[in-house]
Amino acid sequence: MAGKTDAAKGKGKGVAFAKWAKIDSAQQKMFLAVCGTSILLGITIVSIVYFAKVITFNGTLISEKDKIIKDYTSIQNSLKNISEEVNDLSNNENLEAVARTRAADCAKYLDQFTNSSDEEESNDTEEAIVDEIELARVCSALRVIPDAIPSKENVEATLASLNQLLLWSDGTIKIDGISGNDADEVGFKDDAGNVVTTSLKPIGASLSLDDTSNKVRSALDTIENSIRNYDIASASISFSGDSTTSETIEFHATFRAYYSDTINIEKKSKKVCADQTSEKCTGRKAKKK
Repeated sequence: MAGKTDAAKGKGKGVAFAKWAKIDSAQQKMFLAVCGTSILLGITIVSIVYFAKVITFNGTLISEKDKIIKDYTSIQNSLKNISEEVNDLSNNENLEAVARTRAADCAKYLDQFTNSSDEEESNDTEEAIVDEIELARVCSALRVIPDAIPSKENVEATLASLNQLLLWSDGTIKIDGISGNDADEVGFKDDAGNVVTTSLKPIGASLSLDDTSNKVRSALDTIENSIRNYDIASASISFSGDSTTSETIEFHATFRAYYSDTINIEKKSKKVCADQTSEKCTGRKAKKK
């Protein structure tokens, strides 16, 4: 009896160990399943956050690209309009009427544009375009532009032009003096009263004449009719003589002529960052906490 009891107890212990082993195996599988699920959930959350940032960043890029495309379209339309206006000016009869004499080598330019047709192949190389622009500048009616508004400040040339105008009016007019002086900056006010600046810069000139009224008036008329603006900033007139002699005028005035600043192409760039607060985007180092 004692032997059977011991055998039964041993068999019971074996069954218990087997149950514990099964329970431990199930717990391990459950633990592994929970760990695997947690890892997958973590990867999924990280992936969702990552792809959300990528989608947001790509959306920002697309938006900025749309703005750039609109800017390019606007620039192309502006260039087209400017090109058409320049072509109109280059053949403007009114400008040609007051332009200086063409150079001898302009015959090729004039023949090219007189006999050109749309069927002819155009030479669009950079060198050919530069040569064409240079020929248009000195051979077409556009050659008036440098005389009307020079591209740089040149006081000596301004005074020489003013003196030439006086000689054209009457070569015998008595000139007491021509000199340069300071001139105020050019600006005007819009309808709202705001001061608007322009690319025009002033060149001051002083002029003194002492001659008959007819000669002085002729000189002022010639200056007024010049292709280049000589605006009177201030003037004083004094008379001498009587009814029995030729009346003499002492005329003193300050003029303002103009030149235009060179206009350069403005380049713009924009950096798009996924994180607007990052060091690469702001250029500032992040503060350490």
